[in-house]
Amino acid sequence: MLDNFLAGINIAHPSVMIPLVASTGFLDGIHPCAIAILIFFIAFLLTMQKTFRNIFALGLVYIFVIFLTYLAVGVGLLSGIVIFGQHHFFAILGSWLLIAMGAIQFKDYFFPRLPVHLSMPKISSERIKSRLEKATLPSIAAAAFLVGLCSIPCSGGIYAAITALLASKATYLSGFLYLMLYNLMFVMPLLILLLFAANPLTLANIAKFRQKNERTEKLAMGLLMMLIGGGILMFFI
Repeated sequence: MLDNFLAGINIAHPSVMIPLVASTGFLDGIHPCAIAILIFFIAFLLTMQKTFRNIFALGLVYIFVIFLTYLAVGVGLLSGIVIFGQHHFFAILGSWLLIAMGAIQFKDYFFPRLPVHLSMPKISSERIKSRLEKATLPSIAAAAFLVGLCSIPCSGGIYAAITALLASKATYLSGFLYLMLYNLMFVMPLLILLLFAANPLTLANIAKFRQKNERTEKLAMGLLMMLIGGGILMFFI
């Protein structure tokens, strides 16, 4: 009965793809790497007694460059899969990669001292923060570009799985448009967080909450990543 129901669903139809792409993009956007860096950046600007207008403008530059960088990575991956031609293989590979990355997050909850973690390289994090502390447009753009690239180890499995799925189920043009939607949803949590800069106390409480619940966040993200990877394998491929 379930097989008959699934057989009647057009996976490539926008009514299916749009909710899938939008929800996974938003989920990818709440990963700790980019959010933690943005909180640091806003806090630093507040210590410099920058106005909310200045903080919001500089924050938008940061978020926009991350959007462009992440989009470029997705377009490059989509183009590579299309050129290579093995769409179905890469969709399966991306799903299993997502499951593996979810398992690592799951591991970090129960055995945080074991090696292999999904995190931004320490040297990259320090370099990014040093650029942000200059608080100039070129330094912020350069830092955001590094964040976009270096955040891929954090949760890039979701992006890889969705991009591979798009390559197998959509045309190149529609795949590009879906990637635009994905990345708009990806930066949405950052935009929401930026609005909280109007109230420094709220921002501080968010930072404390995330630090206090970091392990629980990894558990939840790990479970969701494994469920998404398994769901793609079962229902979309």
